[in-house]
Amino acid sequence: MIYFRIAVDCVILGYDNTAGQLKVLLTQRIQAPEEGQWALPGGMVTQTESFEATAKSILKRETGIGNIYLRQLQAFSLTDDSAENRMASVAYFSLVNLDTLDIEMGTQNSQWFSTANYPEPPFDHGMKVQLALARVKEVVRLEPIVYHLLPTKFTLNQLQRLCEVLFNTTFDNRNFRKKVKKQAHLEQLNELEQNVSHRPGHLYRFNPEKYQSEVTLF
Repeated sequence: MIYFRIAVDCVILGYDNTAGQLKVLLTQRIQAPEEGQWALPGGMVTQTESFEATAKSILKRETGIGNIYLRQLQAFSLTDDSAENRMASVAYFSLVNLDTLDIEMGTQNSQWFSTANYPEPPFDHGMKVQLALARVKEVVRLEPIVYHLLPTKFTLNQLQRLCEVLFNTTFDNRNFRKKVKKQAHLEQLNELEQNVSHRPGHLYRFNPEKYQSEVTLF
């Protein structure tokens, strides 16, 4: 009897606050199949690791840190006619703040690409990226996961810009601020942003203790 091998693929999404871009981390494959192509970071599940543990190991390898938002996306079965290559995969997505990420800790063959313009990855990885982006949009409306993409302290302008990137739209400034300020988990700090050429804005932070699950951002 031939069994499926199981792989874990990770869609690692990060927000570049300076460029105002949502980015995805891809790694250049160093061996066949699809050698030289940019693909999702991944790895095989061992007999001693769970799916989630494998995903966490991949995140640690690629980003250098372990405490990253992680969520299972979906399970997939690959249709390869050769029995020895039959494989199933479980995809996860994670959210990171690029401004505080130690890029040097990652692998040398990894690179961040804008989700609006990235090389077409092999296998079913392109579909997984799109599914992850769609899932993030869904969850953002229900849970405050958007703050994983921002620095610990941020301005309302930064929050609005990120949301506009996620939803590919433009929000009215007054309405957006009025709506988000109603959120109990959004705390205004007695601090202003530093080293900016424009009028400095107030800094805010997400307070998980005040988060109320029945309140949504949008």
